[in-house]
Amino acid sequence: MITTLTPNPCFDRTLEIEKFDIYKMNRVRVLRSDLGGKGINVSAALQGLGVETCALAVSFQDDENAMSEVLAAKGFEYEFIPAPGRLRTCYKIFDKSISHTIEINEYGSGVEVSVGERLLEALQRRAPKSTAITLSGSLPEGLGSDFYLRCVKAVRKASSACRIVVDAEKSMLLKALEGGVDILKPNIHEFQETFQCNVESVEALDIEARKIAKQFGLEILCVSLGSQGAYITNGAEAWRCRPPKVAVRSIQGAGDSVIAGMCMALEKGLSLPEILRYGVCAAGDSISREGTQLCSLDGMRKLLEQDIALESFCRNFRARFSLFLSAMVCAMHSVFSAGRLADD
Repeated sequence: MITTLTPNPCFDRTLEIEKFDIYKMNRVRVLRSDLGGKGINVSAALQGLGVETCALAVSFQDDENAMSEVLAAKGFEYEFIPAPGRLRTCYKIFDKSISHTIEINEYGSGVEVSVGERLLEALQRRAPKSTAITLSGSLPEGLGSDFYLRCVKAVRKASSACRIVVDAEKSMLLKALEGGVDILKPNIHEFQETFQCNVESVEALDIEARKIAKQFGLEILCVSLGSQGAYITNGAEAWRCRPPKVAVRSIQGAGDSVIAGMCMALEKGLSLPEILRYGVCAAGDSISREGTQLCSLDGMRKLLEQDIALESFCRNFRARFSLFLSAMVCAMHSVFSAGRLADD
């Protein structure tokens, strides 16, 4: 069971435009309205991949019935912590001419301190029966920037075996790291802004990321690079890859799908490069779908067959030789990935 936390859920309203022009009227086509929020997206992606999950979320009472209907239809377990107010709406305007999404997100309703306390109690209750808990996304007003740190401490107190995955930025992320996090998944912009570094190449990213992974004792640090693919390290070894080739229809939920794919690979006990492969292939399947429609097992299986140019970073001959052997095993594994997934 993988539990996800969504303190600040939303409705994602996806609009499509042929070519955005700031000086003219732009006509849009409404594609979809989806219940979202990063944790809910991770659970939806996990459900699509056949991994047992539970979404723990704040439910704003003006929209609680709508949230219940949507999540019940998705078919995975969920638990709501109710709060007065309404869900925020996040507008995603997809410019087809450049395959780019403009995001306009509301702040949403604030919450009382008691809502945070109930979320912490629920995390402590669920941690012993969860293999991983993901903490991701923005926080509603009323929960301080140290809330994810408090979540980490609550989970650690309840279970030493449960992995903690964080997908946040700036002070929320830096404070969470103080409690002992296992897995981080920022994108490159969040990485640079949070850790106050300017990386102009993947080689420079490799140097900074290894230092951070070792400094905070991370099991995995994965940085998504958009159209350039993704990078992963455990501090000792590191890999990068390009994204699978797909027709991009939306970028919503891409990072959340990376987390879902990585969690699936960790559940299977796979190697670091395979964890990266599962993450980017899950994301690739998600971005090939309109709106916040996330990956499926069949869709990811097809992308696992692609050559995504997995490449290792190493510092000496012995490491290069070891990683060469690992790459050979990884290449052989990819040939049989589809068959193994079918068996599952």
